[in-house]
Amino acid sequence: MITLLTMVCLFLQLQEIEPYKKWEVEIVTKKTEEYILLTKDQPVTFEVEGPTYLRVYTRMLWPQETEGSQIYKVILQENEIDERIITLESDRSKVTKDHKGRPLSKWRSFYIDVPEGMNNYKVLHWSSPKDTILLKFSYESPKRWVDIPATDYKTVIETIEEEKILKYYMLEKGEHVTLRMSGPTKLRVIARLNYDEKLMGDQNYTLIVDDNENVEKHSLKCYKSQIITYKDRKELVPSNARNIYINLKEGWHTLKFSLSGTIAQSVSLRFLTEEE
Repeated sequence: MITLLTMVCLFLQLQEIEPYKKWEVEIVTKKTEEYILLTKDQPVTFEVEGPTYLRVYTRMLWPQETEGSQIYKVILQENEIDERIITLESDRSKVTKDHKGRPLSKWRSFYIDVPEGMNNYKVLHWSSPKDTILLKFSYESPKRWVDIPATDYKTVIETIEEEKILKYYMLEKGEHVTLRMSGPTKLRVIARLNYDEKLMGDQNYTLIVDDNENVEKHSLKCYKSQIITYKDRKELVPSNARNIYINLKEGWHTLKFSLSGTIAQSVSLRFLTEEE
């Protein structure tokens, strides 16, 4: 629960949000939260004093009679110099609606790493199924995740993400990527399906995880990324990132990953654990 002191500190640092049009959201517990309205003709501007982290929670008004996942995008501008497009994907929330009873999406969020000094930000509506996106701000630091290496694999593939080169392990159909590690810990697996010239549109696939002969199947849906590329594999295009989380009990675990349920020939995997 946000304390009064936290709210006071937040509004002392988040100065002069414009336009300040509030919107009430009702949770199934009847608790209400206030969001800021972001529309195509009214961007949201604010100032933040750093260094700090700001987490931006988002929801969108859900289009009636629409099933499945929906994509929406915002543009974040910093100090009128840096600009990045943020792509978010969500589903209809079963427990949340606005004060008029209209359905909303599940919340999705992104972080702003605010540098030292006073910084000006603007959030612009880029695209969404409905004209309105809802924003809420909170001072939260992101979890620190540390890359861990696979134990047995054939191919390393590198992506270019936000001007950084990140290493993934390519998992081909009929093959395995193996990871051996000790618990207790939480394992985060980032998966990107590999699109070739024959693969089009939204795709479904299944990531199979064999943990000491205990098998779990994770069904995932994806689309071709519009912003991420591979460094040296121009014939392949990665999908958007999908995350699965595996809670590992105490002791050693040998995890074997395999791919099924898709015509795609491979998926790229990245492994991380929470920093202690």
